[in-house]
Amino acid sequence: MRFDTLLIANRGEIALRVIRAARALGLRTVATYSDADAKGRHVREADLAVHLGPPEAHASYRNIGAILRACEVSGAQAVHPGYGFLSENADFARAVTQAGLTFVGPSAEVIALMGNKARAKEAMQSADVPTVPGGQGMRTEREAAALARSIGYPVILKAAAGGGGRGMRLAHTEAELLAVLPLARSEASGAFGSDELIMEKAIVDARHIEIQVLCDTAGNCVHLGERDCSLQRRYQKLVEESPSPAVGAALRERMGAVAVRACQAIGYVGAGTLEFLLQGEDFYFMEMNTRLQVEHGVTELVTGIDLVQWQLRIAQGEPLSLRQEDVRFAGHAIELRICAEDAANGFVPQVGTVRAWREPGTIRVDSALEAGMAVSPFYDSMVAKFLAWAPDRAQCIAKLALACEQTVLLGLQTNLGFLRQAIRHPSFRAGEITTGFLSTVDPSGADWRPGPTPFADTAAIVALLGLAPRSAPMVPALIPMSELLVEPPHDTGDDGNPYLVRVRHLPDGTIEIQRWSGDSAEGSPTACIVASMCRDGDDVVLVIDGLRRRLAVAMADAMTAWVQDGANSWCYRRSTRFRSPRTADTPGLGQVRAPVSGRVVSVEVQPGGTVHARQTVLVLESMKLEMPIAAGMAGTLKRIGAAAGDQVSTGQILMEIER
Repeated sequence: MRFDTLLIANRGEIALRVIRAARALGLRTVATYSDADAKGRHVREADLAVHLGPPEAHASYRNIGAILRACEVSGAQAVHPGYGFLSENADFARAVTQAGLTFVGPSAEVIALMGNKARAKEAMQSADVPTVPGGQGMRTEREAAALARSIGYPVILKAAAGGGGRGMRLAHTEAELLAVLPLARSEASGAFGSDELIMEKAIVDARHIEIQVLCDTAGNCVHLGERDCSLQRRYQKLVEESPSPAVGAALRERMGAVAVRACQAIGYVGAGTLEFLLQGEDFYFMEMNTRLQVEHGVTELVTGIDLVQWQLRIAQGEPLSLRQEDVRFAGHAIELRICAEDAANGFVPQVGTVRAWREPGTIRVDSALEAGMAVSPFYDSMVAKFLAWAPDRAQCIAKLALACEQTVLLGLQTNLGFLRQAIRHPSFRAGEITTGFLSTVDPSGADWRPGPTPFADTAAIVALLGLAPRSAPMVPALIPMSELLVEPPHDTGDDGNPYLVRVRHLPDGTIEIQRWSGDSAEGSPTACIVASMCRDGDDVVLVIDGLRRRLAVAMADAMTAWVQDGANSWCYRRSTRFRSPRTADTPGLGQVRAPVSGRVVSVEVQPGGTVHARQTVLVLESMKLEMPIAAGMAGTLKRIGAAAGDQVSTGQILMEIER
């Protein structure tokens, strides 16, 4: 069972995290990579690396045969699956052990049991663990509707074979249920290879609380307290913290004891997490993750226990030296998931190339980011994790908010500014967040918009210098009048169209900035005095209205500048003309373009058919998310720009509709 060479069947920041823990224990590490990750940091930092295959996950990181061959080539004796991909795949765990290797995690039998939500729920009920009312086994629409009526609306559908928010759909009525049922099945099948679903009563306004456990092969098990993961979008976590503002010492011990009892009942081994919904003092089991969690770092920060090292030690047969009374909790920790997505427009995933990346120096950052790295549609949208610890919750929030402002991440749209706003929201500060929080606020509204609008901000002036020849010392020396096109999705306004920023140097030394939409100006010009402005490395330093500022600038090409001001960033393009890319050349013809690069899963309506504005015409998959693409207007479907299975790029025309 002892091993000295560990293969990591994963990528990015989790691969780097496992590499660090393995090296601390004196283990040699082997990275695996696809074509898309050939130059990735985890490949460079491991002792050895083995190529798996093409970028698509099924051909590389989910290719069991390729991973076993990588073990043989590298001499690895053990495999750490990380999270995602094959981490909760019982067939993979079984194949690893049958090859005479050590799988870092529980047995294949336990993974299979807890990986199927229906069987897991039965096992937890047998262990006297409270569960959410629900049922499974519905194969037809009629059976699903009958089950929902017996449970009572609202209900929620979940993929029986996996978690992570995939396949989850909420329904308040029978009509909604029948509409989301095929989407839930399709997403579950694509993510986990099975379209089996379970249905549960939707417990609204609950807390999402999870309990971390460690168990060894001798049956010893301890819990390491709770994490509150209630701030979510699309049933996927964005912010996690420990301890939970809603859990006191007595409730923590009660939930922890239930988690330990559940693990001992199924013979669990390794690090695992039991997830619960909490309402008041009542809690209900949802699922168990038989792997390391994305948010494991917050537990490490409040307990001082390295979970990855313990995974590796337990996998080598070492008994737990920890007893429950040895586990101590100190201070408060919060994690932010930095994702490539447009928070103001439905959290649509984004792709692109990282043009600039500078980490904040005051917190723990788990990331594989670096300048020049491509964020592709093949993998999850999470690109970094920010983790902060402080003696109390208020200091932890302040520390994280400042770290967001000190970060430089340019080249693609991210949720960095949104997350800073989220943790500073009064409801979050008061510790009142439930899983339904984001459904009650509008991330595109004024309260969530990133600071001053770009046309009234210094970012537009800084962009001009970025777009100027390198010898230009100041904007006034550049050009009397300049125009910049701010393109969606970076700040789209109510109509979703791009707009012009006109910057003019006036004789009195001031610079006038005005926003234009189409052929007309919006609002009064904003005037400011720029005393000086110059480049300093990758930044621009300027004195504007008497205040010295430093803003990061990165060029995507000769015509495009990214500018970051605090936690917020914008993309500016020098423009000689202004026309919305969503405006059709032909009157009466509407075009719908791809919001993000991805794969067309299905086409629901064929050319020549009539559609209404909200009707789904095709389904697009990107970064593990299936997105129904609606017609946007009523009319006749004139043309479909892609077929099922096609890869499409951001901005590509998907359909044309004639009124």
